[in-house]
Amino acid sequence: MNISTVQFKRFSDLVYHECGINLHAGKKQLLQTRLSKCLRRTGISSINEYLKTIESDAEELLHFLDAISTNHTYFFRESQHLEQLHEGHNHIWCAASSSGEEPYSVAISCLEKGFRPTILATDISTHVLHLGQMGIYPIERAKHVPPHILRKYFQKGQGKYENYIRVKDAVKQMVMFQRYNLLNGSPPRQEFDVIFCRNVLIYFDNDIKAKVIGSLYKVLKLEGLFIIGGAESLNNIPHRLKYIRPSIYRKIS
Repeated sequence: MNISTVQFKRFSDLVYHECGINLHAGKKQLLQTRLSKCLRRTGISSINEYLKTIESDAEELLHFLDAISTNHTYFFRESQHLEQLHEGHNHIWCAASSSGEEPYSVAISCLEKGFRPTILATDISTHVLHLGQMGIYPIERAKHVPPHILRKYFQKGQGKYENYIRVKDAVKQMVMFQRYNLLNGSPPRQEFDVIFCRNVLIYFDNDIKAKVIGSLYKVLKLEGLFIIGGAESLNNIPHRLKYIRPSIYRKIS
C-alpha cells in the first residue's frame, strides 16, 4: 500500500485539526503502517474510501487516532520528577498518561512517601486508557522498578500471564482514567497541585504547544508544579510559568 502525497496531506491535516499532532513528511511510513492495520480491521479496500469513512464516522475516527498515536512508556520513566512530589500534593493530573505506567508510578511514589493523592490520568487514545484501567503489563515494562517495590505493589502473573504483572488494587483505586483531547478538550473543573505533561509536547508545533500549556495553566493551582519530559523545553513558547529546573516549572502569582 502506497499513500500518495495528496492523501498524506489530507490525513496529516485531519490529525493536526483533531489533536494537534504534526505528521511531517518523515512520518509517512509510520502512517502507512498504521493505516494498513486500520484497513485490515475494517475490511475497507482503499485509502480514499477510508479517508471518507473517518471524515464522516466519529467512532472510526477515534479508532484511527488511537492507531496513529505513539505510545512508548514504562514504569518509573524519568523517575527524578517523582522526587518533587510531597504530601501537599493532593490532586495530580497526568495529562498524557498513555497506558497507565506514569500515573501508577506517581501513585506508588506517593504511597512510599506516606500520602495518598487523587490522580487523574487522561489520554486521547481510548485503547491505551483501557489498558491502564486493566493494569496488566508485560514484565519488561517494570525493568526500572526496584525489587521491593515490585513485590509490594504488583502481582506476578501465572499460567498464560506468566510474563506479566498486575498493579494491585490499592494502587489502581487512586487513579481515574478518562479520555481527554489536549488540543480542544474542556479542562476539568477542579484545580491540580501538579500537572504532568511529559513526552507529548514534542509532537506539537509551537502554536499548539502554547495553546495546550495555556489551557493546562488555568487549572494549575498557585505554586503548583508543571512537569514536562526531559527531552522537551518551553523555550520560544509564550507562557506564564516560572522555570525551576530542567523540565520543571511553577505557577506563580
